[in-house]
Amino acid sequence: MNIKMLLLPALLAPALQAEPFFSEYVEGTSNNKALEIYNPADTPLDLSGYSIKVFSNGAVTAGKTINLSGQVAAKSVLVLVDTSAEQALKDKQTSASLTLGSGNFNGDDAVALYKGTTLLDVIGQIGVDPGTTWGSTVKTLDTTLVRKSSIGKGDTIADDAFDPALEWDGFAANTYSNLGSHAGGSGGGTEPEPEEPVPTPSLGNCGEAATKISLIQGATAVSPEVGKTHVVEAVVTQVLPTANGFFVQEEAADQDADANTSEAIFIYNSGVTDYPQPGQKVRVQGVVEEFFTKTQLKRSTALLDCGVGETIAALNVTLPVSNLNLWESLESMQVEFSQTLTVVDTYNLGTYGELTLASERLFTPTNLYRPGSAEAVALSDQNRRNKIVLDDLQNGKNPANIIYPAPGLTMQNPVRTGDSFSNLRGTLDYSFSAWRLLPVSAPQLVNTNPRTEQAPLKNTGTLKVASFNVLNYFNGDGAGAGFPTSRGASSFAEFERQSDKVVAALAALDADVVGLMEIENDGYGSSSAIVDLVNKLNQRMGGTVYQFVQVPGLTQLGTDEIAVGLIYKTAKVAPQGAAVTTSSGVFAHGNRQPLVQSFKQLSNNEVFTLAVNHFKSKGGCPSGNTNPDRDLKDGQSCWNATRVQAATELMAWLATNPTGSADKDVLVIGDLNSYAKEDPIHAFVSNGFIDLVGKYQGSHGYGYVFSGESGYLDHALASTNLSSQVTYATEWHINADEPILFDYNVENKTLQQQNDLYQPTQFRSSDHDPVVIELALKTDNPADFDKDGDVDNKDITLFNNLLRSGAVLPLIYDFNKDGKVNLLDARAMTALCTYARCAIN
Repeated sequence: MNIKMLLLPALLAPALQAEPFFSEYVEGTSNNKALEIYNPADTPLDLSGYSIKVFSNGAVTAGKTINLSGQVAAKSVLVLVDTSAEQALKDKQTSASLTLGSGNFNGDDAVALYKGTTLLDVIGQIGVDPGTTWGSTVKTLDTTLVRKSSIGKGDTIADDAFDPALEWDGFAANTYSNLGSHAGGSGGGTEPEPEEPVPTPSLGNCGEAATKISLIQGATAVSPEVGKTHVVEAVVTQVLPTANGFFVQEEAADQDADANTSEAIFIYNSGVTDYPQPGQKVRVQGVVEEFFTKTQLKRSTALLDCGVGETIAALNVTLPVSNLNLWESLESMQVEFSQTLTVVDTYNLGTYGELTLASERLFTPTNLYRPGSAEAVALSDQNRRNKIVLDDLQNGKNPANIIYPAPGLTMQNPVRTGDSFSNLRGTLDYSFSAWRLLPVSAPQLVNTNPRTEQAPLKNTGTLKVASFNVLNYFNGDGAGAGFPTSRGASSFAEFERQSDKVVAALAALDADVVGLMEIENDGYGSSSAIVDLVNKLNQRMGGTVYQFVQVPGLTQLGTDEIAVGLIYKTAKVAPQGAAVTTSSGVFAHGNRQPLVQSFKQLSNNEVFTLAVNHFKSKGGCPSGNTNPDRDLKDGQSCWNATRVQAATELMAWLATNPTGSADKDVLVIGDLNSYAKEDPIHAFVSNGFIDLVGKYQGSHGYGYVFSGESGYLDHALASTNLSSQVTYATEWHINADEPILFDYNVENKTLQQQNDLYQPTQFRSSDHDPVVIELALKTDNPADFDKDGDVDNKDITLFNNLLRSGAVLPLIYDFNKDGKVNLLDARAMTALCTYARCAIN
């Protein structure tokens, strides 16, 4: 047999090419979807003929196909991102022209990679609908999946059972830190030609040649030396046994002149437990790694003590930084902030012990500027460049000792949004998808935003009206059982803690009329939430001070789990006619039904109408890339069209005088889930309503903090006629600035923390600040024709026009008291003008 002839076809056949596969899968909140494809080959990959297909809800036919193009470099990745994803994710996209488009996969959809008609890889099981997700410990829903580095090729069986835990590592939703690189296997194909072995450098002696850290770091996010062994000799700047390592930085003479390369690196102890001292110069050998895009040197041998190193000077950094890439160039280096930094977010204080800082309080762009405007886009970009996390140097979740502020957080020793730190110095680190400062000395908090025990009012009115979101006030069955409920407290003990706080806030607020949001929609019976709240408030006030409002004939307000409510002081006001609501149009679903009541002030018989509202929230986006309520990425998030419709329909309904009151004094309050310059509020303002928080608090008004940005979702909007009778309006910052740790919940707290971090006071009784409006109601002036609160030449002109039109006017316009209404009364109006010579103010 001719063996050579048998081998010839194999010898002439082309070498098998290692095929690409999925290396990362992002199924985050809203439209935060991304896929990463890894090319394990040693040559560039031409994507012609490759495609991604999405099989939705158990389908066997692809509902979406994305045809790929271009090239992927050897051992590199292609990242495709949903066009409607948040900017932080879109920044990870590797091609400007190649995206996922919009309307992408969910956790129950199979996603497959094809070469022509050949399946190369699949996430999920084609033809099977798993419900909401595949997997139990590692899932495909609300997650980021990173392919294990041991996996070298894709799953080529379309309908085999799929368990993501077998080949994937799972991370929290909206984790993007690993996108852009992959430490993957080489896949199948022919064996590569053996390379000449690279000799492992010996540790050597102090002072001998060593690799400069700047060479290891490189000028990009990923080190060009990954996988290689290097020896460095540098000064220890910070030791972190809790992170199993320490930081070193080059002495001045060993630093390069490239501003894009860092001069420091983290040394990760692998299997060794010895630690040097800060200030010590050491010689270390290790393998270069990228740990979630942080460059580090993994050492497994002893280090050399090279004596005392020179003092490392910290580089001064000022927020906002000019470019986010600046952080990468300073990774692991010593930095300092000579400017005072303001606490802008305390949300992770309980979970991770950390605070987010900025140069000043950050505002939600659409609270200051119209959505999509150049100003809003610029502010959004600046806010991203104006944040740094202050780390607590502890690893793990829910620390028992929360160190900020020193000596430890308690209700008596709080940290609030708006408080500040000065002269911070430490190591710039990257972990958990954020740049953070690891302080080298204990930061000292300055209480620049102290609490106020009472609402900061002017006390210039005769009536106080308030709006207060009571954050899911659910009282179980009303008899101490029925917990946990679908919202709110999970036990009766927690509910008592919640109730004490809400009652304390309402008592201190001491408003004459209060609109409530997020109270349980369980009617008005003796065991209902609103009766429970009013009874406890009256007990606190020492008598029957407050009563609640109910629409006649209704047992509850709509079908939503939560509702708006209305309570009032019976000694200050009385309902004028019956309360009303509407369930038509947009209020039939989504938006909670409004509650409207006219009140008469008992001291002067003046009447005003109050409309309490809670518009559709921003979360839980609808599916489909043509839905008008989808997130348009203009800062208004989801369901904006529904909220605009709610504003429009509410104004139209109020114009029909639904309470039967002839008075034009109307006040719209409530959680409208829209920031000050967003479309729903713009609709109100365009129709003559006055934004009272904006009028009296200006650009600094806020009542809610989200992702480190402040703004106000809770509004007070006055009709033109009422606005001149408003003397002041303000938020009372008892909630938004306070850490969530101070609320009534006991979960994830030690027994000590359940005591130290709780008081039955108004502070952190909710997540929204209450809004308070001072009114000085007065009788309408008939000479104020345009109802702007004064009499001037505009009013005289309007009166003259009415007279010349032949209109028959009542004797209230007989300003000269001669028993007739004619042009002589227009002349008499000049004596009634507010300003000299009837000037228009």
